[in-house]
Amino acid sequence: MLNKKFKYTLIALTVLGLSGCNQRSIIIHPEESAVETASTQPVVKSPEIKEEILINKNPNLGQAVTIPINDPSLGQVITDENDYVEKAPVVVKKNHRMERISFPVSEYNRIKKTGGSTVSGSVYLHNSHNEQKIMGKKVKLYLNPVTSYSRQWYQQSYLGGYKMSKSDKRLYNYLKYTVSNSSGKFNFFGVARGKYYLTGTVTCGEECGFSKSKTLRLVREISVGSGVTKTTLMKHVP
Repeated sequence: MLNKKFKYTLIALTVLGLSGCNQRSIIIHPEESAVETASTQPVVKSPEIKEEILINKNPNLGQAVTIPINDPSLGQVITDENDYVEKAPVVVKKNHRMERISFPVSEYNRIKKTGGSTVSGSVYLHNSHNEQKIMGKKVKLYLNPVTSYSRQWYQQSYLGGYKMSKSDKRLYNYLKYTVSNSSGKFNFFGVARGKYYLTGTVTCGEECGFSKSKTLRLVREISVGSGVTKTTLMKHVP
């Protein structure tokens, strides 16, 4: 009986000894633990900051920044949304007088007042309905040298229909005058070569297809050379 108990006791000690030898001890160093924890912990990114455009002073977007007005370094400052709209050009009404440009003295000083050429022709109105010619009898005619000053008058007054302010009195020193005869024929003598506006007015009524008498202005640009320059001054009516 004693031997049997001794046997069981010996077996129990052997088992305990084997289990004790199989156990392992793990030592964790604080420094290594900190490194392992830092490497395994996920990285949290900082949120991106986006710039917001303040529209219509929206309180949900924050406080608007005041920009200094009329700062030359900033260029032109638009203070009104209407400044974005392209403004229409100023239109001069035809019942208002348009100002003439300054009289170009140096330009007129280069113009010869007299010459050896002659301008001959006739002035009349042409009725488009019956092909009749209404001759300009006793019509006063002008030769006006083509300059920047007279060109403004031709384009804006004659072609454009605008009223002009009074012309400079110095212009009359460069104009040539004549009067047509009873057949509508005319002549200018002693004309210098160059370009001119040939101008005259003719009054016409029923024979021109109008219900009442009208005075019509006729203008034509001509080029005068040496000798005799032949031309006509006419206009289709009505």
